[in-house]
Amino acid sequence: MWAVVIAAVLAGGMGAASAGEASPWRHAPLPPKKGHDSFSSVAAVGPRNIWAAGSQPALLERFDGSRWRPMPMPGAITALSASPSGDVWALTSGRAHRWDGTRWRAMRSVSKQAYVLLAAVPGGAWVSEKDRLSRYDGKRWHPVPTPADLKVSGVRFQGGTVWVLGRFETGTADHAPVGRSTPAVLRWNGRALERVPVPVRADVRGHLNIDDVVVGRGGDLWLAGYSVLGGDRMPVLQRRGGKWTTLTPPRTHAPDAIEPDGAGGVWFDYGLDQPLWRNRTGKWTKVAAPKPPPGRALGLFTHSGSGVTAHIPGTTLLVRAGATHIPQGRLINPETSERAYVSTDRFLVTGPYR
Repeated sequence: MWAVVIAAVLAGGMGAASAGEASPWRHAPLPPKKGHDSFSSVAAVGPRNIWAAGSQPALLERFDGSRWRPMPMPGAITALSASPSGDVWALTSGRAHRWDGTRWRAMRSVSKQAYVLLAAVPGGAWVSEKDRLSRYDGKRWHPVPTPADLKVSGVRFQGGTVWVLGRFETGTADHAPVGRSTPAVLRWNGRALERVPVPVRADVRGHLNIDDVVVGRGGDLWLAGYSVLGGDRMPVLQRRGGKWTTLTPPRTHAPDAIEPDGAGGVWFDYGLDQPLWRNRTGKWTKVAAPKPPPGRALGLFTHSGSGVTAHIPGTTLLVRAGATHIPQGRLINPETSERAYVSTDRFLVTGPYR
């Protein structure tokens, strides 16, 4: 029903599209279910170990190199993170969990109210809770000293190290964050966090918040963020050869997120229903959005572009997850006999394969 089976592509290496097929994306064969059923988190260890989760209702599935199958859950998962070494962690309300190969083990209690961030690393994980950082080294948790004015918006494991992202809110209040504030990018050197200078224009510096990073070859760096004034995404900052510039694909705007392309470049992600753009060695490549199954539209019923994207380590592929729904005007899903507003089916693709 859902086109080419993803298992054959990933496990068997048959990445070429069939003759006449327009889409570079491969659908996972996930049958529809009744009611709401959507992926909101996705993480990949490698091409034979991919996880996708949703929280309304709670669901978790894993690709093992052959097929997707349901997995036991520690609760409703709000975030997933995986490292290329095989570490998989999940956040639920009030807990951080680690997959031990058989079951989930609760590793730490976290706040149910605060904004909690999670990043799996080889042999452990990092957690940000109320802007306080902790790291797990495989045996115990260690507090990580941070500047008092640091507001954390992202923790990423990229380029073999941990990056802490956000902004320094120096001399300003949370409700009035513009003033002497500056973007924050810090890199873990194995002992402490080192600040990475980010030169930006004075009219941008006070309201730019960094929340995503990609590390390329030879020290190339891409930083994505948004304005705390209105939430608008800002142009991506690129450091190449020691020189900083801003990047925006041709005739478009700043992306929702960025991901590595597995070959020294970066993907600009605009949501499931929009084309992707790749920047590699200064050249732009555009890839069409995946196509939904017949009679359905990408995204949730109220948000057509919603979805999540993650790079699959060891490949030049992405895994993209979310949901499809029956477009307005189509009241009944013929497969489930459910009305459109209560019928969303999980959706997952990999690619691009060209």
